[in-house]
Amino acid sequence: MALGPGFEWFVAWRHLRDPERRSRRTLLVGLAALAAGAAVLMLMRLVPSLFTIRLGSAGEFFSSRPTVLAENLKVAAIITAAVGLALSILGALFASFTVFTAISIFGVFLGTGAPIIALSVMSGFEADLKSKIRATKADIVVSIDGDHPFTDWEAIEDKLKSVDGVVASMAYLEGEVIVKHISNPAGMGIILRGIDPRRAPQVLDLGRTLIEGKVEYLQHPAEIPADDPDLFRPGDLDGADAGGKDHGKGKEAPRGTGRPVLPGILLGDELYARTLRVYMGSDVDVACPMCGVGPTGPVPKMRPFRVAGHFYTGMYEFDSKLAYAALGDVQKFMGTPGEITGIEIRTRDPDRAPEIASAIAARLGPGYEVRSWEELNRSLFMALKLEKIAMFVVLTFIALVASFSIVSNLIMLVTEKGREIAILKSMGARDGAILRVFIAEGLYIGLLGLALGLALGIGTCLLIARYGLPLDPDVYYIQKLPVVMRGGEIASVALAALGLCCLATLYPAYLASRLRPVAGLRYE
Repeated sequence: MALGPGFEWFVAWRHLRDPERRSRRTLLVGLAALAAGAAVLMLMRLVPSLFTIRLGSAGEFFSSRPTVLAENLKVAAIITAAVGLALSILGALFASFTVFTAISIFGVFLGTGAPIIALSVMSGFEADLKSKIRATKADIVVSIDGDHPFTDWEAIEDKLKSVDGVVASMAYLEGEVIVKHISNPAGMGIILRGIDPRRAPQVLDLGRTLIEGKVEYLQHPAEIPADDPDLFRPGDLDGADAGGKDHGKGKEAPRGTGRPVLPGILLGDELYARTLRVYMGSDVDVACPMCGVGPTGPVPKMRPFRVAGHFYTGMYEFDSKLAYAALGDVQKFMGTPGEITGIEIRTRDPDRAPEIASAIAARLGPGYEVRSWEELNRSLFMALKLEKIAMFVVLTFIALVASFSIVSNLIMLVTEKGREIAILKSMGARDGAILRVFIAEGLYIGLLGLALGLALGIGTCLLIARYGLPLDPDVYYIQKLPVVMRGGEIASVALAALGLCCLATLYPAYLASRLRPVAGLRYE
């Protein structure tokens, strides 16, 4: 007798079901936890004033910020809802399938959902990191090969205009300096980058990252606003001396309209607010230890600059160690007129940066080094890639453990259903039909767990992307958990989980197909 495919799948489904089991206790507990977490999240969204504190003072608008308790409560509500969802799914499985089948499906469910969430979060951090790097660095950098001075950069810029995919280019000069202010007389070692204020908005994302000030102030330093007495608060000048210098408690005292025009400088937010504690229009001293030349050799050189604004990239290394000034001012300060460090290039498609870099290298010929942003940060992105691979392998072990439970569950079913297998074989069922029945049972477990896991992973990522999971910006330098779902990663997780489930069915199905009718009916 040949069993049809429909009958084989029907037998497999009946083997996994437990019509006598109707306990819904786990389901009810899970639904209660899910409802409690969702209710708190909904209340925080509909009535945010209950969970915020109003901040402000005279002369300022009041603003509302979430309290620490509210942020912790939001995280606790999200965790409660997630646990409630997991218990609800497990309870629904307990109410419909045998205990071992439910546990096997739940294992595949976790083995699919957890890797999708973890890999999407890591992809989110990777995308966030790339956007922050591109906010400060261009897509391609052209530099001179060797220690020769880069002086023919204007001719190189003319050649770059005809390269397909190049949007804009900008020469820059970079050097290590020390910046000091009276609030921090010891100074801080930073990287000073001279840029072209006219081209910088086209090559860098300074317009997006600037919190205060303008890039144009570098080109027109006379327009940098001075300290406004109307913005002073009571006690702002408690630490100022007679000369109007700030000792760290407030802003610099107004100096009238006779202030000399100084070159402008843009500071990173950490450098601006925490290290130097300066304000718009404050004067800072920039020292270059090796830029001056005296009778006995190199001598330090110092020049005052005026703060023209501050930017926030979201990367501590940039915000605490980077400053921008006009290219001409930096060249004059460092004593390198007409010389630059390199040329930064913005491309139309960042993903094509390596291809465009190769075209630029071929156009310029030997003597120049052309590197894309991926090559400049190769070690960082390689480390992120290895972390994602390791995370995928580790989390796949959840599905591997679930496959072991599938093996044990099907072997128990072979022992339990020995009489039914013997009856089917005595009626003419072939070994292949029995083999397909038990393979179908494993596929049922894998497909149900996979569907639930995909729903959990994708649904959780969509919720995090929509509502956000708050993070402490002082620790993580980011406001909320970033999530980026990629189809290739989700497909890899799904195929890995389904492949392990299929492999887990082979041995039990082989045992069932080799069972002899006389062995199954011996004690009947």
